[in-house]
Amino acid sequence: MKKLAILLGMFFDALAIFLALYISALIKFRLGLFPGVSPVSAGIIMYGSIASIAYWWVIFALTGAYRLHWDRSWADEIRMVFKPVVTGFVILSLFAFLISPQASIGRWIFFVYFSLTNLFVYSARCFSRLLERRLAKKNLLRRNVLVIGLGKSAKELKDYLAINPSLGYNVIGFINPPHPVTTPAIVKQPLGDVADISALAKQHDITDLLVTIASNFHDDILSLLLPAVQSGIRVKLLPDLFDVVAGHVHNTQILGQPLMELLPDRLSFWEKLVKTFGDYVISMAVIILGLPLWIIVALAIVIDSRGGVFYRQERTGEGGRVYRIFKFRSMVADAEGATGAIWAGKCDDRVTRIGKIIRKTRIDEVPQFLNVLTGEMAVVGPRPERPEIIEQLRTIYPFYDKRLTVKPGITGWAQVNLEYDTSFEDVSKKLKHDFQYIENQSLFLDLEILARTVNVVLTGKGAH
Repeated sequence: MKKLAILLGMFFDALAIFLALYISALIKFRLGLFPGVSPVSAGIIMYGSIASIAYWWVIFALTGAYRLHWDRSWADEIRMVFKPVVTGFVILSLFAFLISPQASIGRWIFFVYFSLTNLFVYSARCFSRLLERRLAKKNLLRRNVLVIGLGKSAKELKDYLAINPSLGYNVIGFINPPHPVTTPAIVKQPLGDVADISALAKQHDITDLLVTIASNFHDDILSLLLPAVQSGIRVKLLPDLFDVVAGHVHNTQILGQPLMELLPDRLSFWEKLVKTFGDYVISMAVIILGLPLWIIVALAIVIDSRGGVFYRQERTGEGGRVYRIFKFRSMVADAEGATGAIWAGKCDDRVTRIGKIIRKTRIDEVPQFLNVLTGEMAVVGPRPERPEIIEQLRTIYPFYDKRLTVKPGITGWAQVNLEYDTSFEDVSKKLKHDFQYIENQSLFLDLEILARTVNVVLTGKGAH
């Protein structure tokens, strides 16, 4: 039923998109309101309007529009329509200019098309949401949730969701909070403790965690947040005054009921689009333009020591997914055969002569641009670590998994400020920089990191 609801939403969008362009084109080319404009047949206008549906479907899909959002307010829906429409029109304008710089669409008709697209798509979304809420009220669309907490707030939230079935929230059960509740308001037997959330989420297909424990228990909130985010589960909590004033989290709501959603996207859709496009452009440029140098590096590695040119290693990426990275080999063959996964020391005798040079200039990381092209990494982001070392780090740094909420990068804020990791203490320092990057992501910060990385590569002077 969820897939059917999403398909219906896409159909209503398609109808709105078609009408917006069809009516705009009729006004410009068929009604004779614009002198000097050559008329266009109704058939061409119709086919062009139909073809535009695919373009807008892609734009809306990239912004996450085709997920069920029946619990959002009408104001939220306006933002979810207006931003991608603006982005779509900017892209259309750029393409029109590149195809023919002298071409003029016409300011008035451009404004009409823009306005009609916003109006019709918003109307279609409103109709879709009303339909989704009707289906939810009839128990055909449900969102399985767990409520963390047993106190008064948990009971009030449960009662509110019970008398508003159109929200579609199906409370599967309650979880014991990390700190005991002196006077529990929930008499129903809890399903388990915080440690059981992952298993319960898989068992009951949980989509959301609704947290009602006091959010000043920061350790407790993060212990819920990190595993949930990696599993694609949204975490929402009832706010307290400190959160609202400090602005720690993103405000959301269930039809007007204030909640706060942890770890919202730091980058807008437009910024994500630019970052992804930039990753592909930079990766292709580095691989192709630097090919003569990479061939020389490969020959030098083979001549310098026995073994292959590349070193393959498992790393943990976004969401805890394990993948293989590629690096130019900077150590002797089978360097970890006897020791297992360990960090290289500052004067490690396993590092070859050529390895010292390519490590100092970070050239050994270049093959990972292939991982960027496959979508496993970004150019800028926290460096990925090996799964076995992450298991050790989790026992020392309980919040380490926050690094796994974004794509790992070839270079990052920690890499341009600190040296290579040689101990767990070094990781502690880098974690602060990685968290700082995650909380302050922006295209400008990425550009600064890239500029500093270029300086390291050209001068061989890493951060100290």
